[in-house]
Amino acid sequence: MHKWAIQGKGWLGCGLAILLLVSWPAQAQEWAYRVRPGDTLWDVTGAYLKPSIPWQRLQDHNGIANPYALPPGSTLRIPLQWLDSQPARAKVVAVQGSAVTRTTAAGTDAPVTAGMSLGSGALLKTSPDASLSLQFADGSRLLLLGGSELLLDRLTRFGRSGMADTRLRLQRGRIGNEVRRLRGPAANFIVDTPSASSAVRGTQFRVEAGDGRTHTEVLEGRVAVSARNQRGALLRPGFGTVVAMGQAAVTPVKLLPAPDLSRTPSLSQSARPELSWPAVPGAQRYRVQVSERAAFDSLRVDAESDAPAFTLPALGAGRYFVRVRPIDAVGLEGHDAVIQFRIDDQPVPPYSVAPAAASIVRTPEVSLAWTGAPGAIAYDYEVAGTAGYAQPVARARVNDATSTRLPDALPPGEYAWRIRSVDSQGKTGPFGDSLAFTVRPLVEVTAIDGAEAEAGNTREVTFRWPAGQPGQRYRFQMSRTPDFSGPQVDMLVDQPEITLPRLRSGTWYLRAQTIDVDGFEGPFPAPQVIDVPCRLCRIGVGAGALLILLAL
Repeated sequence: MHKWAIQGKGWLGCGLAILLLVSWPAQAQEWAYRVRPGDTLWDVTGAYLKPSIPWQRLQDHNGIANPYALPPGSTLRIPLQWLDSQPARAKVVAVQGSAVTRTTAAGTDAPVTAGMSLGSGALLKTSPDASLSLQFADGSRLLLLGGSELLLDRLTRFGRSGMADTRLRLQRGRIGNEVRRLRGPAANFIVDTPSASSAVRGTQFRVEAGDGRTHTEVLEGRVAVSARNQRGALLRPGFGTVVAMGQAAVTPVKLLPAPDLSRTPSLSQSARPELSWPAVPGAQRYRVQVSERAAFDSLRVDAESDAPAFTLPALGAGRYFVRVRPIDAVGLEGHDAVIQFRIDDQPVPPYSVAPAAASIVRTPEVSLAWTGAPGAIAYDYEVAGTAGYAQPVARARVNDATSTRLPDALPPGEYAWRIRSVDSQGKTGPFGDSLAFTVRPLVEVTAIDGAEAEAGNTREVTFRWPAGQPGQRYRFQMSRTPDFSGPQVDMLVDQPEITLPRLRSGTWYLRAQTIDVDGFEGPFPAPQVIDVPCRLCRIGVGAGALLILLAL
C-alpha cells in the first residue's frame, strides 16, 4: 500500500541509514513544494517557513528572478531546517478496559478516556484486558493492546505542509499500526523498542516487545527494521522478524497465511459462540480478537488459543467482528482472517461459580452457585451423569436466587452441570458452558473398633473403621492426651485398619482422618477414648482369688 522511510536517529546507527538510502531516494534534506495558482513567495513563506526566514532567502535559494510571477505547477525547494515546526498531539479514538497515562510535566497518573489529547512525553499503560487506539497528526492510527507500555517520544508537525514526525517507544507489550502514506523528507514514523527500531513510510504493521525480544510483522507496505547498533533489513509485505538483544543481523521470515473462517456461521444463537477452523500448517497457536467496530480500534476479546478452535466469552446481543491469525514457532503472528457475525437477542447465561470445572465435591450433598445475569428473573439448571444431558440426573428452575442445593444426594462418580437464564417474559437463553466435576465423598471416621485393645490382648491389637472410596488412605493417631500434642502413634495406612504391638495399660485417645487420592486431607473427628486394662493387675487379681479358695 505504502512505502516507509525514516531518517536515522541516535542508536538507529549507520546500518539503518544505509538501508534507507538504498531503499528510497535521498531528498537532500529539502522539501519540494508545488506552486498552486495564485501563490506568491510571501504566501509560501508565511504558511510554511519559520518567522526568522525572510521571503528573499527563499527567492535566492530557488533562483527566482521575478518574485511576482510564480508559474503554477513549478517547484520550490525548501530546506527542512527552514520549515516552521510545532508540537503535535495524538487523539485517543477509543478505549476498552482500564488504561492510564502519565505526563512528564504532571508526573501523576490519569485515566485515559476517548477524545483525550496527548502530547510528547505522555506515557500510556494498559491493564492486561484493555486496549486503546490513537490517531496522530498525519491521520495514522495505532492500536495499543493489553499489558503494554508506550511512550509518545516525539510528536511534531511542520506547519501546513502535512508532514509530521512521529516517534514512539514501546517499552513492553504489543501495538498494531496503520500509517498513512507519508510525503516529504521530514515525515517520519518510528517505533523503538529496547532491542530494535522499525522505521516506516506508510504501511500496516505490528510490533511486540518483551523479554528482550522484538517481533515485527508487516502486512502492507515496507518496514525498515534495525537491531541496536547493527545491520538492518527491509521487510516486505507478508514478512516479519524477531530481534533479540545483542543480535547481529535481522533475518526476514515469511508470515503464516490467514486461517479459513468461511465455515463460521454468520448468526449465533449462543451468547458464547464456538469458533473453529482448519489448522494452519506451521501454526503453534492462534490469536483471536473480537471488536464491535470494523476498524478494530478497541477490542472486547484479545486471547490466544493452542488449538484451531475457541469459545468466546459471554457477549451481549449485537454485531461483532472477529479476526484470527496463526502464530508460528518463534512467536511471529501471521495474516488475519476477518469475519462478521451477529448474536441473537436472548437472555445471556450466568457465569457458573461452583462446582468449578474439574473440581471435586467431597460430600454427597451438592450445591450449585452462579452469578446473576442481566435481565434474568429465574434460572434453569441441569446436572448430567454418564447418560449425558439427554437423561439428566437433576433438573429444575430456580426463581430469584443464585444458588441451590440439589434435592437428592449424588453417589460417587463423574458429573457435569450447566445453567441458563430466564427473562421476565419467560424466554430462555442458551445454556452456558458445561462444567465437569467429580463427587468423591471423604468419609469422616467417627467410629473406630477398639474391642481388641479393651479386651487386653497380650500380643497385638487391631483397630478397624469404615472404608472410604477406592484409593483413599488414612492417618491414624493415638495419644495419651486429648489434644494430641505429642501422639505416641502417627501413621499413614492404605487400608481402613491398623495393627499395633501390645499397648500399655491406661487411657488412650485415638482418631483417624481420610486422605483423598489427590492428597486432600479430611478433618479429624472428635477423638475416641479407650481404656486398656492392666495385665499384671489382672494376673494378681486372679492369683488372690485362687488363694482364697484354697484357704476355705
